[in-house]
Amino acid sequence: MRASLGGSGRAGRAVTSKICAWRCTVAIAAVGIGAVLPAPVAGGATPTGAVAAVPTQFQSAYAAVEAEVQSFAREIPAPPAHAKATIGTELLSANGNIGAALLAPNAITGVENELDAFQSLGIKGVTVDVSFPLLLSSTAESSGYLRYYEQVANQVKRRHMVLSVEENPIFAGTPLTSLQISYAGLTLARYANEQREQAQTIIDDLHPNYLTVLDEPDTFSDALGIDVNSPTNAVQVVSRELAGLRREGTKVGAGTGTWSPTSIDEALLAHTSVDYLDVHVYPLGPQQLSNLRADTAAAKADHKPLVMDETWLNKPTATEGSGPAGAPAELKEKSYSFWEPLDEEYLTAMYSYVGSQGYSYVSFFDGARAFFGYLPWSPQLEAATYRSFTSTYNRLVAVNMRQGHSSGTGQTLAHLLPR
Repeated sequence: MRASLGGSGRAGRAVTSKICAWRCTVAIAAVGIGAVLPAPVAGGATPTGAVAAVPTQFQSAYAAVEAEVQSFAREIPAPPAHAKATIGTELLSANGNIGAALLAPNAITGVENELDAFQSLGIKGVTVDVSFPLLLSSTAESSGYLRYYEQVANQVKRRHMVLSVEENPIFAGTPLTSLQISYAGLTLARYANEQREQAQTIIDDLHPNYLTVLDEPDTFSDALGIDVNSPTNAVQVVSRELAGLRREGTKVGAGTGTWSPTSIDEALLAHTSVDYLDVHVYPLGPQQLSNLRADTAAAKADHKPLVMDETWLNKPTATEGSGPAGAPAELKEKSYSFWEPLDEEYLTAMYSYVGSQGYSYVSFFDGARAFFGYLPWSPQLEAATYRSFTSTYNRLVAVNMRQGHSSGTGQTLAHLLPR
């Protein structure tokens, strides 16, 4: 999710703590990916098997990311033959920040087409952001959103796929959503009570395999205007949410991103009744990998399953940490085809890592589009508006999904996954 809204003034937080800040919401234009099937895009994608040259201005960043991926890959032991992590990706067309467009009569068509495309690669699960507070009765059109997500859940279950739900907050008051949601007057206690109410609706009506109620406390704090980014407050909120929650067959978990200190995860494991520890992995720097190893070891010591319901290879950009204004440029720069070889290396390494460490479920976030294509860098695309760039990218992905074409990254995943 990584949607820190900037200006929080956390001086001790490195730039990498915000670099993936906009993945869920910057990608919300993907509502049309599965539904719109226009003519092929002029210029198309870089042909499969072709290696795009790295533009001069990106070569330094490329070398740094390449070194991180290779360092990560070297330390991974071979996964056991019986490794059974379910591999998923983000169902972008169902992201709650899309808002009212989810209520359109044909909105479910995009979901169906995305799910079919994912299945063609062997993907067996999806992560869906059923955003807080969309399903509360106090939210306008809540019954319509519930009917929509019931359809989404039915489509996932019809395909015998794993459904992982994140109950992340709507990023109200930003350019990233048109929804008019107010968090004024919200307290920790009220938030926990309302989050639990929505969680119960999700369990009762959608029956997900996994439900994560807290995954990036820093992001939640920035979005909601309350502080859940400490061990004490995170435990207070999660404990209150879980109290009296009828989980039925759904596993409910919580956790942090690996850019955050491990103390919150340790406290959640020690002082709440979570069914699993959830981690988000984007940067692969030394500190983030150290935190990943520590979180993994802590969950194992507590005999709790591990879930990684968001991960992708981070690419540094000049606009990192700059708030909503920098989000469009970040997604543009990370969608160019010259990154594809590193995405493939990362994908192979992370697949081995989660297998070797016994993760139950892993979702490759940006794979939802990257598995089906990239755009070649050009001065024209670099200068294009974000709306124009995203429209071009989504049309490319939609056409490739319809025609059964995948990128080299998508083919790498397909070769990794058991059939």
